Amino acid sequence: MLSVADGKLVTCGEDVERRDALAVLRLSEPLGHAPRLVTFPDGAHCEVSDDAAFRRMLARSGQRDAPVVRWQFSRTAVAVSLAVLVACLVLAHEWLLPRLARQVAERVPAELATRVSDETLAMLDANVFGPSQLPVARQQALSARLATLKQADMPTVRPQLLFRQGRPMGANALALPSGLIVVTDELVALARNDEEILGVLAHEMGHVSQRHGLRLAIESSAVGLFAAWYIGDVSALLAGVPAALSQARYSRGFEREADDFAARLLVLNGIPVGRLADILERMDGPPEPLEGGSRTGSEHSRSPFAYFATHPLTAERIHRLRAAP
Repeated sequence: MLSVADGKLVTCGEDVERRDALAVLRLSEPLGHAPRLVTFPDGAHCEVSDDAAFRRMLARSGQRDAPVVRWQFSRTAVAVSLAVLVACLVLAHEWLLPRLARQVAERVPAELATRVSDETLAMLDANVFGPSQLPVARQQALSARLATLKQADMPTVRPQLLFRQGRPMGANALALPSGLIVVTDELVALARNDEEILGVLAHEMGHVSQRHGLRLAIESSAVGLFAAWYIGDVSALLAGVPAALSQARYSRGFEREADDFAARLLVLNGIPVGRLADILERMDGPPEPLEGGSRTGSEHSRSPFAYFATHPLTAERIHRLRAAP
């Protein structure tokens, strides 16, 4: 039996009778329906099964639980705590994670970025792409045209073009961290002129310049991101990057940065920014009918792997590009 008298806890039972000052006792925090534990200075302890009655007894003697215990039983405190937790999570997702991801991505050495790119390409070749049917001369001409683009004081990107059949990905281009840009045959077929293709490639160069692929993949592993940032070793974190890159879906902010990079590069080289908007508009539109009235979803943007799975918010992007000076 427990009682309180003169600021002391009186414990009476079979072969037990003791008085201990409340100030020297340690009380465990309540945990569901588990009994609370009273620990005495000499290491002995007592289990209290009726926590509600125990707390009322202490309250009558002027004793109160620790603030954290009182908060657990306060609906207002719980609601405020949940609101603060949600706010912290939103702040971390929208502000902290992107900044940490940028710092980690900037630490990735070139050889590691190349390894990640090679592994990603191998994964895509095995599961998505097919061998390009584009004539070699046409591939070489597009590569040569891209190489002539002036970058002036812009962040220098040295892209290397690879050509593949897009198959389910359709008309698309995909930038890898090392600077590899995979262009699908369907994109080349969809373009009405080389300037439209250069517009898409300039956009992908923007992703490479800002390391968007690495940053997106790194952000998907918050715990690994913090560990890599803290200890400075990003190699273990990047083990899952190829899989993440192959399913990348860029954010609105990343797409804007890449579009802005493309717009500056196109203007610098005397190419109308509207060329990029033109081809984006057709990629976003319904598939054009083939001869005989049939349609092909795989050649445009109607498959699950299509361009806008990795490049969202296209209508907004087209509007911004058309408004560019």
